[in-house]
Amino acid sequence: MCMHIRIAAANSSPENKQMADVICTGKHDERIINEQIEKLIYGGTLQLLDGDYYVDGFEQPDHTAIYFGFNEGRARTVNFIGDTENKGYNTRYGVTIHVTKAAMESLPQGEEGHVFFATGEKPEAPGAFYTYTFVNNVNFKNFYVYYYNAAYPVVGIDLSHMGAGEIEQVGIFTERFFEDRFLHEKPATPARGSIGIRSNIHSNDEMARIGYHVIDIGGMHTGFEFMGGDHTILRVCNAARCCYGFVFRLNSHKTLTMINCSDEGNTHLPLFKGKGQLTCIDLNIERFNADFIPDDPDGIDEPYATEETPGGWHGFISYTLQGSAFGVKRLWKKGHGMNFRTVNEYHELSSRPEYPEYLETYFDPATRRTLTWTGDEWVDAMGNTVE
Repeated sequence: MCMHIRIAAANSSPENKQMADVICTGKHDERIINEQIEKLIYGGTLQLLDGDYYVDGFEQPDHTAIYFGFNEGRARTVNFIGDTENKGYNTRYGVTIHVTKAAMESLPQGEEGHVFFATGEKPEAPGAFYTYTFVNNVNFKNFYVYYYNAAYPVVGIDLSHMGAGEIEQVGIFTERFFEDRFLHEKPATPARGSIGIRSNIHSNDEMARIGYHVIDIGGMHTGFEFMGGDHTILRVCNAARCCYGFVFRLNSHKTLTMINCSDEGNTHLPLFKGKGQLTCIDLNIERFNADFIPDDPDGIDEPYATEETPGGWHGFISYTLQGSAFGVKRLWKKGHGMNFRTVNEYHELSSRPEYPEYLETYFDPATRRTLTWTGDEWVDAMGNTVE
């Protein structure tokens, strides 16, 4: 029988504390949460009631705060959920998990930490045909994670050792993110390895549920890092004021789909490594004044989307540029994204696009010809240059 365990925070309401199975103290709350996860041997729901929870260390394997262990090889699905759908960063409703200064400073120098992570151990398969994937399938929903700062290599939700799972209505930010935003202050330079969400690494074998829905990440070095997991869908996901909002590190032609996502005030537009396929519909790009964008710790100042190996990625991207986008007039760095069909949806149809993407087409009503941009010039269907 699947269990349902309710956990209250030290500052939860009296009503919530009365209905809770266990109450945190506001100090090393990750220890109490881990104790409850161990009880879910056949899976179940861990429900955090409204309040503030504090992670003060990364004491579990692989420098992890909240850990999903081997569970004696038994597969399980765990629902890790907040009690109330978060209404906004400045309300008193919802669940917030604070990764404290003490936790950050406890990380050994040069080591990567994880707020949520799972064991990489797999049970032994019974035969050559069978393979067993990771035993933990975790769904995350309805809570915020606040880092003390982004000066340490910490991954918020690391799915790379999880089988299936979905993330919905989750926010991962630095504690100062909203203060910096609304006071128009420049964010501190984040450390490499400060990451909001890292994806699953394996194929879903046409069966496993993998999806990201209504997620906001702000103030990290990397918002979303994709390591694999074909047929993954992102819907209404936003990365803001990071060095990279989206980094794709696939090494095979796995397929990803993004719908109505946004890249807002990040230092660089998406970075593509390896090879893969992406369908991206209605990506909204917004960039603020440079004073509101974090500096890259490596000193890279290229704002446009780039491929580590130009031509390695394929797909379709439609996007809009909100406002002036602080000098960014297109998506791709010249010579990159050559195997994508890329469309700037904001272009007026009454004139040629001023900053066209490679192979973008335009129907010229004056000459009744369809023109194509080669990267250097407009040509007609016969390949003739059109001034």
